Amino acid sequence: MTNTRRRSWLIAPLVLAAVIGTGLIPVETKQGVNYSVATYRMPLYAKALDFVQRDRSYARLVRRIVDEGQAAEARALTVFERTRANVRDTPEGFPAVDDHIWHIIVRGYGDDDQKADVFTTLATYAGIPAFWAVSTDLRGLPISFAWIDEGWRVFDVANGIVFRNRRGGLAAFEDLIADRAWLVELVGQRTYRSRPYIDFFASVTLEPPDLLRAEQQMLAPRAWTELKRLVGLRRRAWQR
Repeated sequence: MTNTRRRSWLIAPLVLAAVIGTGLIPVETKQGVNYSVATYRMPLYAKALDFVQRDRSYARLVRRIVDEGQAAEARALTVFERTRANVRDTPEGFPAVDDHIWHIIVRGYGDDDQKADVFTTLATYAGIPAFWAVSTDLRGLPISFAWIDEGWRVFDVANGIVFRNRRGGLAAFEDLIADRAWLVELVGQRTYRSRPYIDFFASVTLEPPDLLRAEQQMLAPRAWTELKRLVGLRRRAWQR
């Protein structure tokens, strides 16, 4: 046996032991139940496997419900309707659970912000960058934004509203803010949590993040986006 082969036989077990040891490093995960957050410990390999499984689950679901050949608007509306149909209000007496977005889909119910989370995540997996923001009010209104036709189009998943402009197309956020009369006409006397709807909407600000929350659920895009951000390779389309 050559010296090289001897070294290989010696190194291989050490590498294997290092890999196994790294996978067994304890890490933390959090879960909120009725707004009380608990921290749980688990081995790194289990958390990594869960991450990959969720990523693949989002991708499979989107492939089932979205026609990739459709225009961005049609894909967004499909995801919107799917979210509305499958993520219902939290039933009375059921716990409010806050953990992973995928678990909201599996449970089939959630709060208003969780519905926005599901919509924007699935839209992003469908090739439509999306995120949501909440009004500055403590119990504010979650508004979703989807990047379609070079503009942030506006959706309210919880209340089933697809905002449209005076021409009937999907409304850009800046158009709604600039044309308050049209916004008032769209929402009318609608209320949200016993307050005028327009009050919540007026306090929402459009601040697209560099790394979308949904992209944090994706293995390759998350790593690639972080790399581009670090080296300044390319700014996002909405940051130009």
